[in-house]
Amino acid sequence: MENPKKTIRLGGAQAADEERLYLRDATFALPTGEQVEVTRSNVVGLDMGDIFARHQGRYYQVGLFCRPGQRVLDFPCGSGYASEVLAPFHVRYEGLDIDVPTLGYAQTVYGNEMAKYAYGDLKNPQVETGVYDTIGCIEGLEHIEMEYQDPLIAALRAGLKPGGILVVSSPENLSGTSGQSPDNKWHVGELTKEDFVSLLRRHFPADNVELVTHSAVLSTGKLSNCFYGICHK
Repeated sequence: MENPKKTIRLGGAQAADEERLYLRDATFALPTGEQVEVTRSNVVGLDMGDIFARHQGRYYQVGLFCRPGQRVLDFPCGSGYASEVLAPFHVRYEGLDIDVPTLGYAQTVYGNEMAKYAYGDLKNPQVETGVYDTIGCIEGLEHIEMEYQDPLIAALRAGLKPGGILVVSSPENLSGTSGQSPDNKWHVGELTKEDFVSLLRRHFPADNVELVTHSAVLSTGKLSNCFYGICHK
């Protein structure tokens, strides 16, 4: 008799990674046979309403540049809620992420003919060349070590059409030095403002890089500056 496939549980109050947010409950099976049970994220001690609003709101930075029929890449896409945020713009949305159960969730909850999801690794980005009108790299850069950040930005730039736009976010490292965040174990490549801007200007002309900044209380409970680089190819 075969052993039953294990059940993978995501979200809820005891999230293994509070950086991954799930906005809805869902149950589904992976192609490998595992059952996945997802509970809407509700991390103890955090204002989830504020966190959901902040995470969804960031994608309006991407939506500012979206027009009907355009091809938009979201890398990493996490649980896929960006496709719902961007749906009113009638774009062809593509999400890439490294976590297979989360991709299954995204496809189950948000997938449709205008929103597709696939595997992608920020440390080894495989991005089609010259096909995207807009690319969002939201809540991604700080999750990879600094040695991988230049190759990632290069790959995302190459993925843009001429005149395309990359929107990339990064929280400020409050220690004053780029590297591991002193407050968030998941942020292994958190940058200072100077290093963030320098990274983007190594791949885009200086006059083609704009910076938007706002302050927010992050999942660590600390008030931090959040940077958004708007990069025009």
